[in-house]
Amino acid sequence: MAHHQRASLPLVALLVAPLLAGGCRREATAEGSARRPLRMATYSGPLSLDPHLKNEVLTFSILQNVYDALVTFDAELRVRPALATSWENPNELTWRFHLRQGVRFHDGRPLTADDVVATLERARHHPSGDVRNYLVSVDAVRKVSADTVEITTRRPAPVLLNKLTFVYVVPRDAPEEIRQPIGTGAYRFVSMDRRRVVLRAFDESWRGPPPEKEVELLIVPDAAERVKMLTRGEVDLVQEVKPELADVVERTPGCRLLASEGLLVEYLALRTDAPPFADLRVRRALSLAIDREALVRLRHRGHALPIGQLVGRQVFGYAPELSAPPRDLAAARRLLGETGLGGGFDVDLEFREGRSADVLAAQLAEAGVRVRPVARPWSDIYRRLQEGKVAFYLGGVLAGSADASDVFDSKVHSVDPAGGYGDTNWTGFADPEIDRMIEGSATTMDMLERRAQLQAVMLRAMESVPLIPLDNPQTLFGTRDDLRFEPRRDGMVSLFELRRLPAGGG
Repeated sequence: MAHHQRASLPLVALLVAPLLAGGCRREATAEGSARRPLRMATYSGPLSLDPHLKNEVLTFSILQNVYDALVTFDAELRVRPALATSWENPNELTWRFHLRQGVRFHDGRPLTADDVVATLERARHHPSGDVRNYLVSVDAVRKVSADTVEITTRRPAPVLLNKLTFVYVVPRDAPEEIRQPIGTGAYRFVSMDRRRVVLRAFDESWRGPPPEKEVELLIVPDAAERVKMLTRGEVDLVQEVKPELADVVERTPGCRLLASEGLLVEYLALRTDAPPFADLRVRRALSLAIDREALVRLRHRGHALPIGQLVGRQVFGYAPELSAPPRDLAAARRLLGETGLGGGFDVDLEFREGRSADVLAAQLAEAGVRVRPVARPWSDIYRRLQEGKVAFYLGGVLAGSADASDVFDSKVHSVDPAGGYGDTNWTGFADPEIDRMIEGSATTMDMLERRAQLQAVMLRAMESVPLIPLDNPQTLFGTRDDLRFEPRRDGMVSLFELRRLPAGGG
């Protein structure tokens, strides 16, 4: 969906802690800290170096620096040219893209229409692919000329541009699984191990030479350790500062906390195809047992909003009438009693390292649901989710293009490998009527009508409760005061936009 067609969205709330005198203690090196690589600490590495295999936000955030798509989002999620400089619609089923001249891959090969066609076909048909939901409307792709590509769709596709931002272009002879990335992005891939990802500036980038010559993405699952590294001056930027550590960043001279209203929604996922969660009354009972206001206060220290749907208010398709449901323990216990579970039940709640479930577990225990929190490395939990081995999961979902269809197509629509829908539907949920509504909304060109259709999908989905929305947390970053950085709406980090100020600079 071209963003000029979307209802206007509120500006990102950028809250910057006042800078204190002095500076974070900088790592001492023989050459001085200004010459060392720029370093960012994050909670995980990418789940794959192949951009078409994992539909996962951190993987996208890292790989977007190595690869490019035909179009991209700016910091406010407006569609902008990238590998395509312009496009037009000869008719409502045809999109014609004109490629940027002079673009080269990291190995020196020029980008051609053949690479783009091969990429789109690979993303649509890869047997292990995880980004097919972004191309569900595509019927065919063809080369028109050396620098022109045409996409035809099965039906009108008002949000195709938004979806294409997540389909990164690779060389036409890319292997079955890409392990040594070759893209056209601002940074070349150098190496990756369990501790770090190393990227080096691609000076022939069509954007121009990146400001930072080398970047190290340090993989540090422990949130407290990430903040310590920032305050010791060992890193320049920390991703996902936990709310309870925000004060540490704010109090440290020369460090700052950046917070923005993000697109992420935290939720509980329940296997709807197996007991006890196959019973709708059990799913509703769990939702009623949760005190979302207390969750925001205790778990997020106020850096979140309670929510009753799967997208935040910045996302097209948000339903204002769906407020966060108030806690009703009596109703929760009554529903469980109706199912024969009046004595409660035991269940493992799985989540990635870095999240916490103690407050949730305590709340659910009051309804008789005895939760055992189980934290796992992100790569492990993602694999278990894909294999259908997780019955109860605490996670987060992000509508990366600020359109609710991102969530509906991948998590709410039933699994349809041939069509590309349901590629991260880990609950086993299937509702033919919801499927029909989701697919119908994708063809509606009138934006007011389409918004009403997306809101109707949300209302019906929340009645079935395959996913229990909890809160819409702020995106929290910690930075050194000599780093020029502003958070994006989608929470991703574009390394090309990062600049360290020279010593004594302002």
